[in-house]
Amino acid sequence: MGYFEHVQRKTEEVNPYASVASMVERVEQRAYEMLSPKEQQATEYACVDPYAVMSPQDSALWVVALSKAREMDKEFYVRLYYMRGLGTQLVRHQRWGYVLRPLITGDSTNGWLNQAAYEEEKRCLEPYAQQLIQLLQMLAYGSDT
Repeated sequence: MGYFEHVQRKTEEVNPYASVASMVERVEQRAYEMLSPKEQQATEYACVDPYAVMSPQDSALWVVALSKAREMDKEFYVRLYYMRGLGTQLVRHQRWGYVLRPLITGDSTNGWLNQAAYEEEKRCLEPYAQQLIQLLQMLAYGSDT
């Protein structure tokens, strides 16, 4: 288990995030279809916070974060979306601007089962460490650093 579970199948030639990316695209498409025609003319997609109901206090910030991540790199966006959807919050931090914090509920349907599960899954963001740092600082300080 962990790190999207199937990432461990290194011999396969398929994209291990294809199912997550496909789900994200379907969610975006449904959200886009709900926009008014005028709103559709102003954008190519509709960003949705997958954990907004469980963590409304940082939802607007996540929409910005996910939109920026999508502009930076689609794969980074998919992985960040995945982490948010499992129960990750944005919390202010003096040094980094913001940091990712797991919402540990002990119930994997409403958040993270435990810290170890979060630590295992967050490895999916390791290839995007620099983009993540840039994004978190941009959210806090308002410009690309």
